[in-house]
Amino acid sequence: MKILQLFLGFLFFQFGFAQSEEIKYQFKHLNTGDGLSQSSVIAIEQDTLGRMWIGTRDGLNLYDGSSFKVYRNTIQDLTSISNSDITAIKEDSEGFIWVGTYNGLNRYDPKKDTFKRYFHSNDDKSLSNNTILAINEISNGEIWVGTSNGLSLYDKEKDIFTSIYSSSSINSLPSNYISSIEQSANGTIWLGTSKGFCKATRTDKNIVFQLFRPEGKKKTPFVQNISACDGNSLCIGTKNLGLLKLDLISERFLSVDGFATE
Repeated sequence: MKILQLFLGFLFFQFGFAQSEEIKYQFKHLNTGDGLSQSSVIAIEQDTLGRMWIGTRDGLNLYDGSSFKVYRNTIQDLTSISNSDITAIKEDSEGFIWVGTYNGLNRYDPKKDTFKRYFHSNDDKSLSNNTILAINEISNGEIWVGTSNGLSLYDKEKDIFTSIYSSSSINSLPSNYISSIEQSANGTIWLGTSKGFCKATRTDKNIVFQLFRPEGKKKTPFVQNISACDGNSLCIGTKNLGLLKLDLISERFLSVDGFATE
């Protein structure tokens, strides 16, 4: 998402006024002249205090409704963000802000105003890769991190990662490129990858992944984003098949006129 004007449609609580039983919306545009660090907006998150976190190709921006504060990597400061090219943002249930970049994962502590960095290393308890594509906290408190080479699950108590990679197993991840992570209202975890859309189910020993394919489509969807359409369905944005919609009750794809293609 690179068009700032789209983001500002929901940014500011300026839902306009009712006239003739119609709601009219007012838009406020913010740009670099207002203090935004860069005009290519990649990720947005609203925290529990109502503030907006805006990730750009050159800095993480905190907007409080009147002004911006910009966080960039400072080589000499190990408590600064690991990289200024922001890819994903997510606030967890404890109020920490998780920020993905093209070089590492970061946990921002709002009380200390500092970042803790996480990187891939030879340690099997580290991140699977330093290019972060998706972040989400699931209901058991784990932070799931999608990277360009594997899925990493962060254990808050142990401060370690468990990484999962694609393999030849039928119950494996369809791809190591994990672009989106969403937990639906019924608690099911869904993953978008470069080679399909899948459901993740925990067993006693591991996690089983079930691939879902749209009926009648020759191509495997390259998923870019997953979000809840409503309580009973998911909207899935793809690179090659347009917009898909999954019914969570039947777990079948629904037709979306004017979007899905071969």
